[in-house]
Amino acid sequence: MTLLLTLAIQSLNPLIDAGIHDILEVPSIASEKLDLRGVMIDAEHLSGWDQKSYDSFRNNGDKAKSPCLLVRDNSLMDILGATEVSLERIARLSVAANRLGCNAIAITPTFSEDSNAIDQIVEQLRGAMAGVERLELNLLLQPCEGLSSNPDTLIEIIKQIGGFRIGALPTFSAAGATGEGLEALRKLAPYAGGIVADFPVGRGKKNVDPVEGLKAIREVGYSNTVAVNYIGKGDALKEIGKMTKKMRKYLEDEK
Repeated sequence: MTLLLTLAIQSLNPLIDAGIHDILEVPSIASEKLDLRGVMIDAEHLSGWDQKSYDSFRNNGDKAKSPCLLVRDNSLMDILGATEVSLERIARLSVAANRLGCNAIAITPTFSEDSNAIDQIVEQLRGAMAGVERLELNLLLQPCEGLSSNPDTLIEIIKQIGGFRIGALPTFSAAGATGEGLEALRKLAPYAGGIVADFPVGRGKKNVDPVEGLKAIREVGYSNTVAVNYIGKGDALKEIGKMTKKMRKYLEDEK
């Protein structure tokens, strides 16, 4: 299976917020200006959307041959402290992802140090999987500060939840924060249903070069999607264009 480079719409937030680009145009921008065949949309982008907005975005993605593949929720989810709200949010994200034609949603749950609390969160997520699976979606856990920042811990949680539709959404930012970026990516890649290639990321031991990160996940056989996510302050389209050329060259040379 060939690895697919896609666009993290978050990269274009400054341009969208400034009114320079309409979010409904992003699939075409990804395809025509960046040669990326897919997009990852964040939950915050969907605020205020109606059925027409969902249909327009999905249709634009289909026409541009750059479909929406993943809905990601970056807000920290306190599943034990706000169980009903959290489960309702997972359900709503699942419906949104289904409308957009995605194959997965990603959430960012927080985990307590208490083993009993972890077991309870695992049980709640296991229950939430029924609704996710009913819509033929995958549920991905995005690491954040705390227990899930440790790749081994996140893998163990995924194993405890169990099933074929649960996985991880590793990010280069989270991997870099561990101080063992490439090794963290190698560990999580086999459990990943998608990966977010943030750049530029960190300095020194916390730096993850996008091409080196790509090389690391390919070394362990990863062959799903990688969403390119520019988090710098320069010209987003220009920087993404330059980086995707480097990443694509690595993939071509790999063959």
